[in-house]
Amino acid sequence: MTSDFRHPWSTAAEKPETESTSSPIARRDFLQLAAAGVLAPTTLLNGIPPLIGHARPTIPFHLPQRLAICYYGWQWITTALPDEAFGNIDRAVKETKDRGFNCIRAEMGLNWMFDMQGRRRGKLKFTNWITGFSSNLHCVDAKGGGEHDVFERVIHLFEAAAKYNVYVTTTSWEYQDAISQLDDSRIRDEILAVPYNERLMLLAWQYDRLLVELRKRGLHKRIAQVEIINELNQPAIVCSTAKLPPQTMDEWVHGKTPAPACRTGAVRALASDAVAYVRSRHPDLFVTVDGLTACTGFETLYPENAQVADHHVYCDGLTQAFWEKCGITGIRPGEPPKPEDNPFLQSVLKQNIAGWDELVHQPEHVRQAWWGIAWLYTNLDNEKFDRWCVEHFAEYEVKIKQSMEKQFQCAAQFAGARNLPLVVDEGFILYPPLHSRFVMTPEGRRGEELGVNAAIATGHWGIMISGYFRPDTPPWKDEGQCAWAEGLNKKVLASA
Repeated sequence: MTSDFRHPWSTAAEKPETESTSSPIARRDFLQLAAAGVLAPTTLLNGIPPLIGHARPTIPFHLPQRLAICYYGWQWITTALPDEAFGNIDRAVKETKDRGFNCIRAEMGLNWMFDMQGRRRGKLKFTNWITGFSSNLHCVDAKGGGEHDVFERVIHLFEAAAKYNVYVTTTSWEYQDAISQLDDSRIRDEILAVPYNERLMLLAWQYDRLLVELRKRGLHKRIAQVEIINELNQPAIVCSTAKLPPQTMDEWVHGKTPAPACRTGAVRALASDAVAYVRSRHPDLFVTVDGLTACTGFETLYPENAQVADHHVYCDGLTQAFWEKCGITGIRPGEPPKPEDNPFLQSVLKQNIAGWDELVHQPEHVRQAWWGIAWLYTNLDNEKFDRWCVEHFAEYEVKIKQSMEKQFQCAAQFAGARNLPLVVDEGFILYPPLHSRFVMTPEGRRGEELGVNAAIATGHWGIMISGYFRPDTPPWKDEGQCAWAEGLNKKVLASA
């Protein structure tokens, strides 16, 4: 399998030609934003002083001085039937711009566009996630049944981005979760069969193929940054000198690997090679990897040649406490929930619930880590979840705030030492149900605002205001939530 896609690369990475075009906000605009309540009062930023003594990172001249990021995930590819949220890409991007965003973070479907030899695959079919257990989950509620050419969709996304003056952060969830919604098991198996410690370089090669095509069309400068992979080392990368058998879908579903995970130094070296290859081929673009939490992942895993410090900040507290009371261990494998032994769990479920056995007999292509959350959110009474979160928000607010501030400080210290732009493009309140309205309450908004304010205070170049406000979520069509998001995005863009 290795010989099918291996080719030599140069690890010499050239620095992109950059030029600063910082344009401070006009005094009149500043006063208007302040009067509208868009700019954060100083009191909201207490506890997270911006770092001093570090030079301000230089942003390439063709990119904005601040990015207000909208999360598209991989569902912009999989939720694409005519009556689904991303069925009309042009409309989705226009609405994104109208709501104050100037950047989209999206899966590129690299191995869905190209096979292992770099040939266009053409049209692919997409399936739903888990039949009967997906409709209340973010990112994976696609109906299934769509069939389209992923390369053509990606080009169309970039054309729409150019039309509406929006930028794109490119990334890949393929080996983490996105592969689940490919309908063709042969293609899933082909992607998983790539040796573990060659997957990052495979993504780099496929990126090069895509970037060459974007250059031909004059669309490459729409890229804010190239993330080789989302959440480096999730799932774990395996290193071995011995020839290992290809990973099977069943092994991937159950998190099984034939050898221990790589040491962090080895992961960093693999990521460095992938970044170096793309940088050597496209020296005018920002190239990086996407980290996990800054306090635990940056110093140990981040390659020296990454050009952006990109991280996620999911707070401790509220939803985790709810999950724990329900007997769910989080997004990881755990014991089946037992409503009959858990009065709290019984009290928040709908009257007629789907059984655990109905779920576990289906998901031969969905990671086991998601099964508990899938069962809970399918059977959950969303109004009861919302009520509990609102009633207990004050109890967890300090923990929420402190856990985020800690991560933002770690990120700022790391980026400042390397003089890297900072981006936070996932995070804050952790994964509520899709049809919950908690994020639209004052308490839910407050949780997201704590993250945004901390990101602004630590000088982030790119900020995602909420992972739960995007074209495939109910709040996207709510006037009040649209006004809230637009105001928050203005605050982000005014912070340059």
